Amino acid sequence: MKIRKILILLCAVVTIAPSLKAQSEAGNDAFAVLNLYNSAQMTARGLNFMPGFTHDASSALTNPSSLNASLNNMASVTYTNLFAGAFQGALAFTHTFNTLGNFGFGLQYINYGSFQLTEPNGDVTGKFSVNDFMFSVSWGMQIEKNLYFGATFKPLFSAYESYSSFAIGFDLAATYVTNDKQWQFSGILKNIGRQVSSFGSVRDTLPFDIMIGASKRLAHAPLIIYIVADKLTKWDIRQTDALDGKQSVGIDGKIKDDNKFSAFLDKGFRHLHFAVDIVPNDVFYLSLGYSWRQRQEMKVDDAFSLAGISYGIGIKYRNYTLNYARNEYHNYGAPNYITLGYTINSTGK
Repeated sequence: MKIRKILILLCAVVTIAPSLKAQSEAGNDAFAVLNLYNSAQMTARGLNFMPGFTHDASSALTNPSSLNASLNNMASVTYTNLFAGAFQGALAFTHTFNTLGNFGFGLQYINYGSFQLTEPNGDVTGKFSVNDFMFSVSWGMQIEKNLYFGATFKPLFSAYESYSSFAIGFDLAATYVTNDKQWQFSGILKNIGRQVSSFGSVRDTLPFDIMIGASKRLAHAPLIIYIVADKLTKWDIRQTDALDGKQSVGIDGKIKDDNKFSAFLDKGFRHLHFAVDIVPNDVFYLSLGYSWRQRQEMKVDDAFSLAGISYGIGIKYRNYTLNYARNEYHNYGAPNYITLGYTINSTGK
C-alpha cells in the first residue's frame, strides 16, 4: 500500500510539473514576496523550505508535510527591518485536530515604505504606501509509517497606491523519514496558481518552483546537515549579464568564455543550498548556511564580501524560544531577523 501511494504521488508530480513550468514561463511572475524567508530559523539556514521535521511553527509552514502533533499549539512572530525603509512581519500558529490532521496558519506582511505621489511635471501631491499580504492555511498528515503528505492554501493581496491585485496559490509537499529518523527527504511543488485580479490587463503567474531536499542527523555528533535543490524547472538560471558566470576577463584584458566544465559546475551549484545546525542540547542551537547562487549574484568584484553566507542562533527557555539570524545579501547591508516563539499549554519538555 505504501509503495502504491508513493507511486501515485510521483505520477502526480510528473503529470503536473510540465504544465506548470510552461504556465510559469508564459509571462512574468508576480508576488516575488513568496520567495522571502518567513522566520529567523529559515534565514539562518538560507533555505527556501524545510526538508523534514522541525520544532518551529513558522519553518513548518514552508513544508506542510512536516506538520505533526509535536508542533501542537506553537505560535511565533517575526520582524525584519529590510532595506531602504521596508520591513517585514510574519505570524504563525500550528494546531492538531485529532483525526483531521495537523494544521498551520500564517500571515506574512511586507511594507515597502512610503513614496511620494507626483504629477507628470514633478509636483508632489502626497504620499502613498506599497504593501503585500500573504495568508496561509496548511494541512499535514501521516499517510503511512514513514510517509507524510501536506498542502497549503495561500491567498495573496497587494495594495500599491490606488492599485490592487489578488492571487491564489497552493503548495503540495511530501516527506519520507527513515526508520531511525536520521535521514529525512522532502519534495514540494511550490506556488501553484496565478493572479485572480491584476494591476493591469495582463494576469501574471506566481513564481512556481519545484524543490527537493534532504536532512541528515549525525548519530554521534550534535549536527544536522541540510541540502536543498530549487529552481528545478530550468537548468541554466544564471543571470543574463554577459559577464556574470558566462565570461571572464583575462590578464591580457580580453574577454574569454568559461570552459564547459566550469560552466556546468556553475549551473549546477546555483540550484543548491547547504546548511548545518549545531545542536549541543535542547535549549541552544547555531545555524550556518551557504548559497552559491546568492554568492555569484551579489558578490562585489575585487572586494571582500560575505554574500551567500547566512547564520543564526536560537535559545529556548521553558515554553519560549528566541531566534536571531542574518543573511549576508550584499556589502550594502544585511537584514536582521528576529523570531519569538511560544508554545501554549506545554510542559516545555
